[in-house]
Amino acid sequence: MRLYLLVLLLLLRVSIAQGESRLLVRQWQSEDGLPGNVVRSVIQSRDGYLWVATAEGVARFDGIEFEPIELDGRQRRSRFAFWRLYTSGKNDVWVATFQGGLFLIRDGKFERVLPDAIKPRPPLVTQLLETKQGEIHIKRGEEFHRIENGIAIEVAQPADAIIESFHRDFADQARKGRREEPAATPRLEDRDGGTWAEASSGGLELKASDGTVLPVLLPGAGSPVAANELLEDREGNVWVASPINGLIRVKTSRVEVLDKTGGLSDNAIFAVMQASSGEWWLANRSGGITRWTPQGSEQIDLVPGGYHRAIGTLFEDRDRTLWAAAREGSVFTGKDGVFKTPFAKTQVPSKVRTIHQDSSGTLWFGGSQGLASLKDDQVQQHAATANIPEPDITVIGNGGKSGIVFGTADGQVLLGSPGRFRPLGASSDLQHRWISGIHLAAENEVWASTLGSGLFLWNGKRWHSFGSGEGLPDERLTCLLDDGRGQFWFGSLGGILRANRKELLQRIKDPEAPLHWLRLDRSDGLPSRECIGGYQPAGWKASDGRLWFPTGNGIVRVRPELVEINKVAPPVYLRSIRVNGMQHDATGGNIEAGPGRSRVEFRFVGLGYSAPEKITYRARMSGLDDVWRELGTQRIAAFEAVPPGRYTFEVMAVNGDGIRSDRIASVKIVIRPHFWETAWFLISASLCVLLVAAAAGWLLARRKMKRRIEKLRIRNAREAERSRIARDLHDDLGASLTEISILAALAAEDATGSPFHPPLDQLSSKAKGVVGALDEIVWAVNPREDTLRSLVEYIAAFAREFLDIARIPLRSEVMREIPDRPLATTERHSIFLAAREALNNVVKHSASTEVKLKIVLENDTLGIHIEDNGKGFHLDYARGGDGLGNLERRMAEAGGTCHIETAKGRGTTVILNVPLLDRPGGES
Repeated sequence: MRLYLLVLLLLLRVSIAQGESRLLVRQWQSEDGLPGNVVRSVIQSRDGYLWVATAEGVARFDGIEFEPIELDGRQRRSRFAFWRLYTSGKNDVWVATFQGGLFLIRDGKFERVLPDAIKPRPPLVTQLLETKQGEIHIKRGEEFHRIENGIAIEVAQPADAIIESFHRDFADQARKGRREEPAATPRLEDRDGGTWAEASSGGLELKASDGTVLPVLLPGAGSPVAANELLEDREGNVWVASPINGLIRVKTSRVEVLDKTGGLSDNAIFAVMQASSGEWWLANRSGGITRWTPQGSEQIDLVPGGYHRAIGTLFEDRDRTLWAAAREGSVFTGKDGVFKTPFAKTQVPSKVRTIHQDSSGTLWFGGSQGLASLKDDQVQQHAATANIPEPDITVIGNGGKSGIVFGTADGQVLLGSPGRFRPLGASSDLQHRWISGIHLAAENEVWASTLGSGLFLWNGKRWHSFGSGEGLPDERLTCLLDDGRGQFWFGSLGGILRANRKELLQRIKDPEAPLHWLRLDRSDGLPSRECIGGYQPAGWKASDGRLWFPTGNGIVRVRPELVEINKVAPPVYLRSIRVNGMQHDATGGNIEAGPGRSRVEFRFVGLGYSAPEKITYRARMSGLDDVWRELGTQRIAAFEAVPPGRYTFEVMAVNGDGIRSDRIASVKIVIRPHFWETAWFLISASLCVLLVAAAAGWLLARRKMKRRIEKLRIRNAREAERSRIARDLHDDLGASLTEISILAALAAEDATGSPFHPPLDQLSSKAKGVVGALDEIVWAVNPREDTLRSLVEYIAAFAREFLDIARIPLRSEVMREIPDRPLATTERHSIFLAAREALNNVVKHSASTEVKLKIVLENDTLGIHIEDNGKGFHLDYARGGDGLGNLERRMAEAGGTCHIETAKGRGTTVILNVPLLDRPGGES
């Protein structure tokens, strides 16, 4: 007896479930692009397109747009009455007429196959079948024809196998919604065991396998639907060729809707919750709350006279006390429909958005005033201990062993217990978005939904995001529910979404792992695609497993176990290609365009008839960018200024349940370059440039060499002239002066005691001085002395000789290894003159008893240090004379510097520094 009752209850539940399901009816008429509202036949070709025959013509339908097939000029003269469509082969579509004729539609044109029957009541083509060998046979009235090379040949006595095939085809077509004669009534047996047929009172009805009868009514008007023909497509949708109402699609709703017709007082529901007793509590837009059961509903006043603020959160604690809070108002508690305000005196907590009770029995309140708790009638604020920069809490959930987990309006998620709350990551990780739902699946698996940035997973170390880049249809999530079957469900502003938890976790490990998103929206029966968010609970899993989502037009209820994925992969086709505005045939193979950078535009379509508006596309241009671009529902992909090259455009379609196309539509395109962009031109131009550059370089080098040779010739001539002058000065003038000096000295000796002795002695001294000056000039002029070695040796020798005459001792520290580096004449002479000036100042002004000469070469800098132990001087006072100024000018002419260190009574050091630059020897 118990088993019988259990079976009876199960059958009753199934019957109720079937009865609650609704038929979704959508209609297309002439204003939608249909050639005419009198539809006589509908068929699906093997490539996936729907074909529709109307009284006004034939069109191909992709779910969004109708593409009429136009008759040519001569065919337009006759008015054909189309009555039935057939399909065969790969994409062939046949059209039979009420005149008994038959056309084949090929490449968008009508081709006459069977002429009209010239009779008062012409026989109709009622069957067309294709054998395994690919032969086409047709039956017109009692006639049999075979199609050969596009021509119908009548067969007087068909083979028995062909006759048997026609019998089987007739029975099969009758089950699939075809009529034998125009006056007959169509009947369709669908894949679920239901029967679609004419109702006894007229119109069309569905008789389900359990005996439930559902009328097929037009949306809005509620009038019955008449049918010329019925068709069930590959996805399970039923299509009605209506003689009055155009083309109609009928499918079963995936959801149940609870609205005012089901007992709600207001369709706009903000929060929904099922109490432990089984009754439902609903927060609605008009204020207050509603208690609902399948037997009816009751509006509950929170305060006498009604509470007009909208309730933002509902919660039932372990004691079965109901809590209700207004978003910007007070908190209420109630039992048996009687409510009070427990915090009327303290007003803390208030402005509550979410309420939760942890395992210890502590009640937690979160809202715009932060986090608060209630335990043993003691209220405590936790904003400071929680360390929340802006304590604006949006949702609180179960934190497992850690306590509680809660989210904030600016994208923070915190886990723990009082005094030990720790943030999971940073607010920027969740893009500072409103946390709408939190689910703790494991200790290191925290899921968070956001209102604007999609779904996030905390794996114990970092947040992983799932957004539009991972195929998420809408990132504005309002709630997160776990159905207990391995699926996550989300309310969103773009419908109800579903994802598999294992696929989400696998996607983190492998970015290429498949991830399917199911989306339910108006095409699936939702009265509004926007689920209401910002309130808690914004979704609820009922005790019977159904999921409840509040919307602005009622509550949507989903049975997870009954929602099946549309596993039919949407075929995708290229419709047209435009290059720089010029149309190209998408089926004509490779496309060549150009020359030069071009604008390329591809138009494509994915076929899916359950929800064509939810089909999205991914495309890429291999060779230009190998990354797949998410195009959304856009059926056009354009690429601007594509450079010359070889490319392959690829596109795939994804239906509303996340199923991708089995085959990617692709086309190769070659953009020719301008002649100046070709390889041969670039190579030739490069060679020409190289030749011109080489020639120019050779000419410049030759010219430079000529200038250098000329410069060397001039320099050699100048040095030769300098050598001649130095030789002449030394040999002629020097010898003569020396002779004069000797003669004057001898004369002075002979004239001792005479009046001529002093002048002759003075003449001898002057002659010796001139000989010394001449020797210096000869040294300066002689080009053989234009070296560093000559300069150093000459300065050292001059210092010894000059100081010997002045009877001042000299200590010398001259480097032993003197490099034979070239020096310009002017540079060498200026350095010597500066050193001589410094020695001269020592003799004339220092009153020193010793002089130290140090010549060093460090870091390519020649340093000459002349140090005395004389009386020194005030440096600022001495700068007014010419001596120090001459030193600085001469060193500046040589490219060096002069530095003097002195003090009164402490001697003087003159430091001459000259950087030795690389230069041709002797060049001035």
